[in-house]
Amino acid sequence: MPPLDVILWVFLAAYIVHIIDETVIGEGFTRKIQVWFWPQYHIGMFFWFNFGCITAIALSNTLYDLFGGHWVVLALLWPFGFATHGVTLHLWWSIRHRAYFSGLLTSPLYWIIVYFIVRYAYRAGQISDSDFLWGVALGIGIVGGFLTFAPTYIFPALARRRQIAGTKP
Repeated sequence: MPPLDVILWVFLAAYIVHIIDETVIGEGFTRKIQVWFWPQYHIGMFFWFNFGCITAIALSNTLYDLFGGHWVVLALLWPFGFATHGVTLHLWWSIRHRAYFSGLLTSPLYWIIVYFIVRYAYRAGQISDSDFLWGVALGIGIVGGFLTFAPTYIFPALARRRQIAGTKP
């Protein structure tokens, strides 16, 4: 099995494949978010968010590649956060609406990568217990939480507030 740094770069590749899934399969992620949650969401937001994530993941992986050690926590945030996102956004809303939510098809790639991290990196001693727990907890809590609630509840509520505030005399 490849070392952890290779698994983390494979995660970035899986994320890019996931973005393609969200763009071309079904109605597309942007359209589903517009129809189900947030009418103001548009492809420009989708592009810049994903560009930022790709950049942050690449930077996190590079820092771990170059310096090792506790930098693994930053690199672990992404796979565990996106694996959570696959369950709490793509799977949950597909079940809830009984319709395909773009991105569900490639979410299992995240789950496989998380399995590889646990089985072949953590259990093999490449990651300390504390670094692993911090990476998993922060990934699920911050990245997974943001990806779950921001496009479905937080940003739509802020947009409605702004719209209501703009319509008051």
